[in-house]
Parts: sequence; C-alpha cells; structure tokens
Amino acid sequence: MVRANDPVRAARLPQRRSTSPGADRLKGFLALLAILAIVGGVPYLLLRFFGTPWPDSMPTKSMLFSELSIRTVLGIIAFFIWIAWLHFVVCLIAEAVAEVRGHGLSPRVPLGGGSQALARRLIGTVVLIAAGAGVSLPVASAATMSGPVAPTAVTARHSAQESASSQFRQTEASSTILNGSNQQATKTTTGVRTNHDHKGQVIKYTEVRPPHGRNYDCLWDIAERHLGDGRRYKEIYDLNKNKLQPDGRRLTNPDLIMPGWQVRLPADAKGPGVHTVRVSIGDHTTTNETKTHTTETRTKTTETKTTAKPKVAVDHRTEAGTNGPGRFSEQGSEKGSSLGIVSSTTDPGAKNVKPGGPNVTAEPHIPGTGTNAQGEPAGGGTQVPAATPVAAHSGGISLQEAGIFGFGATLLAAGLAVALKRRRGWAQGPGPKAAGQRQTEIDLRLAADVPTAQFVDNSLRKLGADMTQLGRPMPNVVAALVTDRALTLVLDPYESQPAPPGPWQAIAEGTRWTLRRGYGPAGEVNAPAPYPTLVTVGQNADGATVLIDLDTANGIVAFGGVTNASRDVVGSLAVELATNLWSEGAHISMVGFGDDLSSLSPSRLSYWIRLDDAMGEVVRRTEAQVQACQRRNAGSVAEARMTHPDAALWGAEIIFVSAPPSPEEQEQLNRLAADTKRSISVVVVGDVLNAPWRFVVDEKNQAVCRLLGLEVEAHSINPEQFADLVQLFDAAEVDARDKRRAEQDMPAYEYSAMDLSQPAPVEVDLLGPVEVDARGTIDEGRIALATEIVAFLASQDYGVHPNVLAGAIWPRGISQELRDSALDHTRRWVGVDAMYADESGRWMLNRSVVRVDWDVFRTLAKQASMVDDPRGPLSTALSLVHGPAWSNLPGGRYSWLASSGIERRMVESVVDAALRLAEASLGHNDGNLARTALQTGLSFSPASEELWRATLRLAAHFGTTADVTNVAGQMYAALTKHGAPRGPEAETDALVDELLPGYHRPAQVA
Repeated sequence: MVRANDPVRAARLPQRRSTSPGADRLKGFLALLAILAIVGGVPYLLLRFFGTPWPDSMPTKSMLFSELSIRTVLGIIAFFIWIAWLHFVVCLIAEAVAEVRGHGLSPRVPLGGGSQALARRLIGTVVLIAAGAGVSLPVASAATMSGPVAPTAVTARHSAQESASSQFRQTEASSTILNGSNQQATKTTTGVRTNHDHKGQVIKYTEVRPPHGRNYDCLWDIAERHLGDGRRYKEIYDLNKNKLQPDGRRLTNPDLIMPGWQVRLPADAKGPGVHTVRVSIGDHTTTNETKTHTTETRTKTTETKTTAKPKVAVDHRTEAGTNGPGRFSEQGSEKGSSLGIVSSTTDPGAKNVKPGGPNVTAEPHIPGTGTNAQGEPAGGGTQVPAATPVAAHSGGISLQEAGIFGFGATLLAAGLAVALKRRRGWAQGPGPKAAGQRQTEIDLRLAADVPTAQFVDNSLRKLGADMTQLGRPMPNVVAALVTDRALTLVLDPYESQPAPPGPWQAIAEGTRWTLRRGYGPAGEVNAPAPYPTLVTVGQNADGATVLIDLDTANGIVAFGGVTNASRDVVGSLAVELATNLWSEGAHISMVGFGDDLSSLSPSRLSYWIRLDDAMGEVVRRTEAQVQACQRRNAGSVAEARMTHPDAALWGAEIIFVSAPPSPEEQEQLNRLAADTKRSISVVVVGDVLNAPWRFVVDEKNQAVCRLLGLEVEAHSINPEQFADLVQLFDAAEVDARDKRRAEQDMPAYEYSAMDLSQPAPVEVDLLGPVEVDARGTIDEGRIALATEIVAFLASQDYGVHPNVLAGAIWPRGISQELRDSALDHTRRWVGVDAMYADESGRWMLNRSVVRVDWDVFRTLAKQASMVDDPRGPLSTALSLVHGPAWSNLPGGRYSWLASSGIERRMVESVVDAALRLAEASLGHNDGNLARTALQTGLSFSPASEELWRATLRLAAHFGTTADVTNVAGQMYAALTKHGAPRGPEAETDALVDELLPGYHRPAQVA
C-alpha cells in the first residue's frame, strides 16, 4: 500500500521528454539498434574471440589440478557472459510478449532485477517508433511573446495532437450525472451530463501525476494508490482503453501514459486525487422532492430561509500538485443527492400558462417524451403540428450536414440572426446584395430560436434585477440548461447560495434554480445582464442546450482532444459571445486563429497575432474596472455590475488562444482570470495541465469535461462556415449602406373603395406581429403552421406553385401527402372560398374575401402620390402599422423571408410614408400629426436614422432644448440596441452637434 505522500516509484517506461515525433522515432531506432547489438553483436563477438560456450572436449580430472592458463580464465569469463546474455534475451522476450499482448507488466523473470528493467526500457522505447508514426502533431498558429514553446523535461506538451487513426471512434456512453456520493476524501462534480440508461453507477477518475525527478507515474502506481493493489492496473486499463485524452492521444498501451491524462477508476477507488461523479441514469422514479408548489416558493423567500449550507473545503491536492487553481480542484466531498439534471426530479414541467391561474401546479415532466407530439410546446413556445413530419429523403436541407445549424444550435443561430438583422440596420431584411448568400441565411433562420434566446436573456436580467432589489448577491452559476419548458441554473456547490426570488424554484438542496417557461418575463427587461460570459457548448443526451459560465472557472478553460475539432468548437464559442443577447459590452480577443472574424461583430470581436499584445490591451481596458471597484468599494466586477449598471464599464473580456501558451503566459492568464476586480476569461485550444476546466473534444464533436461531469454534442463552426458567415455579414453591410429604394408596385388586388371600419371575412396582418383572423376552427397545435402558410400566400401577389410553397414552408422536405393535408387544414380554417388553387395548380388567397393589410397599405400609399394633399391616405395607411416588423416569430419558421425580400420592401414603404406624411403635416403646421407619423415609423423600424433625424428637427422646431435632448437620448439608446455595430452615421452625429452643442454621447455598447 503506497501512501499519498510517498515518492512515486519508477514506472515501466520513462516519460517522453520531447513533443517531437521525430525525436521519439529517433529514440526508438536507437533502442532498436541497441537491442540488435546486444542480441546479435554479443554472440558474434564471443564466437569470434572465445569460441562456443561449451568445451571442445570432455573435461578430465587432471584439469582440476592443472595450472589455469589465460585462455582458460577468459573461457570461464566468456561462459558467464553467455549466461548473462541468455538471461537478458529471456527478459527481452518476456517484455516483448507482454508488449505485443498489451496486458501490461510481464511476469517477473527469476534474478531479473536490473536486466529486466533495462529490457523493459528498451522495448518501451522501441514502441515510440509506432507511437510517433501513428500520431500527427499539427502546430497551432498562435504566436506568443516567448515564441515557440520549448519542450521541458517535466511535461511533454501534446495539446495540439490529433489522432490520424480512424479505428477508435467509439465514445463513452452518456449518463445522467447527479451530485456526487458521500465518499471520504473525494471530489464531487456539478453533474450536468444526461442519458437514458436505467442503471446507477459511480464514476471516478484521477489525473496522471507529472514526473518527480526520474520517477514517472504509471497505471501500477495509480492502482496501488487508489485501489490498494498494483496488480489491479489491468482493470484501469480496460476502463480507459482507446479513450481520447485531453492532449489528443488515446490510451492504447498500458505502459504509455502522459502527465495530465484523466484516467477513469473502478468504483471502489478512494484517496486524495480521486474525483467522484455519482451517476443515476435516466431514472425518473424519484419525484417526491420536486412536487413543491410555486406559491410555496414565493412565500418562503425571506432571508431566514437559506439554501444548501457551505461545504467544508478540505484540500486534498496530491504531492505533485497537478490540480490547477480555482474552486473546482480537490476540495472535499459533497453530500449525495437523488435529484438529477433535466429530468422529472429536477426540471418541473411547464406549459405556457400564467402564475395564479386556476389549477396551475408545478407538475414534473420527463424530457424527450413529448417532442413532436400534437399539443406539446416546441422550442419557441409554439405548437408542433401533428400533420407535418419531415420526409426522410426528400431533397430538403439536412440539419446534420448544416454544421452550426444542426445539433439544436438554436441559441448560437439566434444570436447570429439578431446580429445579422442589426447589421442591416434600418433595412432589417435582405437586399439585392445578399442574393448570393440566401441559402446560408435560410439555414440560419431555420435553426435560430430567437424567442428562446429572448426568454433566457430576459429571465436572467429579471433575476438580476430582483436579487439586487432584495439586497441578495447573485449566485455563482457553473452551467445552465435550457429546454423548451424551463431554464435551470447549476450553481457552484462549494459556496453558500442565497434563496431565489419567485417564481424561481430552488431544487437539489439549493444547488439548482429552475424557472418554468410559462413564468418567464412577459416583455423586455431593461436591466443589466448578470452573466455576460454564459455561452453554449452543445446539447446533452436529453436534448437540453447546455451553457457554461466561463467567468466561474477563475482560470483557463482548455479544449483539448482532436485539435481541429477543438478549434471549431472554440470558434463557435467566440462567435456566440460576440453576437448573443446577454453579452452586452463583452469584448472578444482571438489570438492566432487562421481567419480574421472581426467583421462578424466589429465592436465586440478583434483579431490578434501575438498573445502579449492582446493581453496588454485587455489589461489596459480592465484597469478602469479595478479603479471603479475601488471607488465604489465593490468586491468584484460581478457585484458592481448589478449595483452600478454600466455595460461599457463592466463589459467582460474573453481571450481565445489557438494553442497552449508558454508556462509563464499560462500563469499570467490564470492570474488575470482569477482577479475578481477584472472581468477576464480565457479559452485555449489544446490541453493545459493547470487549467481549472479541461474539455476533451473527439472526432464526432462530443465534448467531455470530467471535472464538471459534462458530456455534450458540441456546437462547432468550421472554416468553410466561417467564410459563408463573413460573406453574409459583408453583404448585409453593403445593403445597409445602400439607401436607394425600389419603386413599390401596386398589389394584384387594388382596394379602390374600402371601409376599414368594417371587418373582412378573413384578415391578415403583416405590418407588425403576424396575425390571422379566420372564421373557421382548427386544432391549437396547427395554428402556427397554418398562420405561416397564410402569411406566405399573403406575401405573394399572383399565387405560388405548390412545390414552391412546400420548399418555403418545409425547407427540410416533406411528402406530398403531408403537404396536401396541411394545406387542407389551413383552407378549412380560413374558408374554402378564401384560399384555393387555380386551374394551373397555383395556390393563392382570394383578395375579395381576405383583406391583407400590406395590400391596403400599398394601395393607400399609391393613392397618396396622386392627390394634392396626401395626409388622409397616408394617415390611414400608417394606422395599419401595429408594431415592429415580423416580430415574435416562432423558432425554426419563416426562413423564406430570407429569399422573399418582403421585409426590406415593407420597411422602405413605411419609412417613406412616415417621412412624406411628416413633411406634408409640417406644410400645414400640424406638428402633432407629424410627430405621430414619425413615431409610427420608428415603431416599425427603430434603427432608421432618417426618421430619427426628422424627429430631432421636429423637436427643435416645435419644442425646447430639453425636448431635443430627450429625443437624442432616445435615439442613441435605440441605435445602440437595434442599430448596426458601426454606430450612428456621421450625418446624425453632426445634426446632434448642431442642435445640441456640447452634448455628451453615451458610449457605444454592442
């Protein structure tokens, strides 16, 4: 039994001292030559100079009493050399057989001692020939201030390795990770990995220690330390065989283990250095602890009700000091819990109901059981139509092949979709310059779930506002889980957490907070985002989107494993942080990556070649945070962010590095990330041994963080997709700067005589949130699909072929039978006389029965151009506008807007009508009507600087300086939220300077 403080004994094979595969192969060839020299050269020399080891004739008695000659003495010495050589050959054969079989240590050869140890080292070094040839080591392109990292004798840096073999592509089975068991001297993870197996188990692992002098850690030592018997090393090898490690290698030889490898242990392992994760897989039977009514949660939110008591942080770090800094490194045990993540026991089911309604209870739900069923809420809170399953092979878009648009990357795609809309500014929709990138935008809109992103954003902002109002500190969030029914926050289990405000519920002994979607904020929340570094890593086995808070790591977050896959995953993190809704004020620095992606978000993303330059700029920017915390007596940026809101001041700094930095740079980065008075997070491609959080990404983009108990299908963006996105955003930039407007055509049906005060049999509203007022009945689960079909037909003046309609509504493909069934349900809803197919088979709306507000608007706008006083028609036309254009669209729908161009045409028409009506009203000295016209236009296009400049001039003409100042403040706030990241136009700033000399513009926060 080896105690933890005993020195590590010699391993079978020495740790490699160089990261170069060429050096490894050279060592292997030298060892092979040494073996050949010993096995073949020694016998040759003995035979050449001493002859055979046996005598030429039978010995006689006289030989015992005769004088020994020099030749006789040399013959005796040669005989013993033959014996030693034969013994060494036996040792070589024993070690070679054990190496070929792969069963670890060979049987002890009698009197082996040093001979067997030398044979073991030679055979093990020969293995490096195959190891060096089977693993490629692409060097990442990050340039650091110390240049290329020189290899050291302590840790061999293999973080940029990628397996060239395709035979080890199987991955570990997923599992639902719960709170760890109550094991002595073990560490328990947060547990956010899920799957549906009905067996419980305890997963334990440890990290391979770095070399201690000439002693190297090995599986025998690990088995001796944690299992009490070194001969059980075979069990450890069987558990970890072919598993991908953070440095990109796989355990294929029990003699070759590297420092920092994360080795899984049998369930009875114990002792310092053992990380424990208790697993209860998919068991949805223990639900008693979650049946707490929401009202009970609201009534018990006083300060006397506390959550889980702080855990005792007992330091059990190993002597070698392999554990990195931060709260998640060997800090003792945590009491076990029977509550899981995103299961019936921890994630109460939610329908879109409001609190306080009759018979509203927080009943649990089982994830994955209600998907794609009629009446079940889908990702955007809409109903999944039962009549429209996707055909398997119908030529539609394959989400599995769509990269970032697959694997449920809804929040990543939502951030990109919102950023793309902002890039277009006033135009909102695609223009003629975006024709070449329409398919990319269609895929993006198809994957984006903007309502879910808004739910997460508003819920977190509301939580921060409520906690600040109650005087409670914000909890430290490790991860978040987003489903179509709830948002669950996984809290730091090693810190005391306050009680959550209603309607949030504390579950799992206070280590998790959950908010049902039906209880989320109804409108937009104007409060600071409390977790700007929360970012999506992927989707777990239950279909929940998993996010991690980079700031909680308090150090480097490393993504090792397969280098190219890790770099693609890290790229998706950078893009999401640069575009999502809750990372306002955040700035992303990408160091050493091949492509400059700053054009995706110029104000939030920058590209660097040298790491020291990026660190210098980040330190310079965060000095203001340190000084502000001192002035406000704030202990951390996270605290000051809520009590003294200022998105520009407290914005997070996230550094992405494309390769592991030097040890000195690692220490500096860890120190910066751990400084609570600076909001700095660091993400590195490749393995970093002292990183608090180490992820392993395999060839299938499956990311595993054993310390957090997290396993997901990771989101990733490859270089080709980056190029498509950059082209799409560049085209949007060109469209936004193009102020030319197309001539609006008259609708197919002109409303020459109409009475808008009388309702039409069927009314379709497109000038704002899409609404359809039909006279028939339809199942609630089919309303969203039927509304989209009617909206698409309303945007077509002359009808559309059914194949074109199917391609727009179901871009992933659908069978003809299901298409016809959906059209039939929609036709019965609006009326058989309101929707029909003509003789050629083109589907259209009967405009004599169906009144479309967009048709009426165009008719009135055309009439206004033919009369002397256009105020009447334009006033009536603008009265049809009832909110922002195409807002609150359900996730995964209306992707056809990217190719139709109707968004831009609507904005052009509404902005023109508002400006014309305001000008005509000023001609009649009617300031109220002009103000109403401009406000209506801004409600439809809040980023239109033409309307804002007209509003400023109107305020200066009819109002006071205070009125102009108020309008300027509203304008800059709207442009910050809805405008392009390039900021206001020069003409706008010049007008403000003219009307308000010395006006202090607010800082631009993207």
